[in-house]
Amino acid sequence: MPITKETRLITSLAAKQNNLGPAMHNAGFAALGLNFIFLPITTDDIAGGIAAVRGLKLVGTTVSMPHKQAVMAYLDQVDAVAREIGAVNTVANRDGVLTGYNSDWVGAMEALKEVTTLSGKNAVVLGAGGAARGIVYGLRQNGARVTVLNRDAVKGGKLAADFGVNYGGGLQELGTRNDYDVLVNATSIGFGTEAAPVEAGAIKPGVVVLDAVFVPTETTLLRRARERGCTVIPGYRMLIHQALFQFELFTGQKPPFAVMEKALLAAV
Repeated sequence: MPITKETRLITSLAAKQNNLGPAMHNAGFAALGLNFIFLPITTDDIAGGIAAVRGLKLVGTTVSMPHKQAVMAYLDQVDAVAREIGAVNTVANRDGVLTGYNSDWVGAMEALKEVTTLSGKNAVVLGAGGAARGIVYGLRQNGARVTVLNRDAVKGGKLAADFGVNYGGGLQELGTRNDYDVLVNATSIGFGTEAAPVEAGAIKPGVVVLDAVFVPTETTLLRRARERGCTVIPGYRMLIHQALFQFELFTGQKPPFAVMEKALLAAV
């Protein structure tokens, strides 16, 4: 659909951009014949970015690292779930009122539910940033028992206390544990590199492993987990499911899953 003066704009605010969000959303808009366009903006100035969303009357924006917590100070409202999580990755502009939401937790839970059930399971989450907060929230909501491991003990302990879960020490402590069914990497370790948050021998054989890192699609962590007989979930599964939530929030339309998934896989 050609860009016209009626075209409605959605953006992404991030310190580092990728083409995955635009690929999914724009494919969805085209499939439904919607006069929307998704254009990412790279910025370190989240206050200025949100002012632009407001001043230019954009439909909304997605929010990526490192802005997911800082952005909350510049919004008119924050959804109750996002406020409990303490991180926002989606902002909708409705008649000039900017409301923050969190779709990370939705994406992670839907990706996990594709391969396992969560009620009564023991889960270990690596990390304590915005993504980790959403994932811990989602796991708790779905009846899992959660332990957080994080390099920064203060930050890890605070996350655990905020959600009433366990803090088990640094990432290296994973190798001492044999009591979990699900492992989630919510750190950025491995994004665009061969690095991994833990050594191969630390991964319990046969568990479910989700890596929130989506570039590359087969991270070192997932490769190591696969070699140990684990069921692995690449980060793009989380990405597609959280994008579906965003799409419906922005457009009010049910997202075309197959179209958006195909566009994501082609872009990846």
